[in-house]
Amino acid sequence: MPRIRHSQDECAVFHVTTRTLAQEFHLRPAGEKHQIIKTLDFYRRRGRFRLLGFVVMDNHVHMLIAPSVGRRLSDIIRDWKVWTSRRNRSKPAGEPLWERRFDDNRIDTSRELREVLEYIHDNPVRAGVVGRAEEYPWSSVHNYLSDARAAIEVDTDWWEPSL
Repeated sequence: MPRIRHSQDECAVFHVTTRTLAQEFHLRPAGEKHQIIKTLDFYRRRGRFRLLGFVVMDNHVHMLIAPSVGRRLSDIIRDWKVWTSRRNRSKPAGEPLWERRFDDNRIDTSRELREVLEYIHDNPVRAGVVGRAEEYPWSSVHNYLSDARAAIEVDTDWWEPSL
């Protein structure tokens, strides 16, 4: 199978999805989800990308990210996967946590951005984990509700709730 080429556009927003190897539930423990989120925060605070949204499920992660100028999406995801893989305790040490590849889709309009963000936040509802997105603690939904339960800061400056 040919290798998928990822977009190299700088300053674009991407919906990134990455899965655990063989879709094993290595992210099921709350501590593992917490580590994934803290690592997103680590890279965001160091200026690698803007984080507009995320959800961490038991076997995959969705992110809305905008790479910073001079940063390549593939390098960002590679570094993030290496960091999180080394710290995951639900798998034997030295074994990979993630599938090698990841999916990315460029977001071209604010409408599409809103739709993808809603899709990301509704992921736990569609999976039958919770009845409402607000009940799931491992996503950015709380940042957009402006409540105190937000796990980390995300970049919500693009959001206009009245639209």
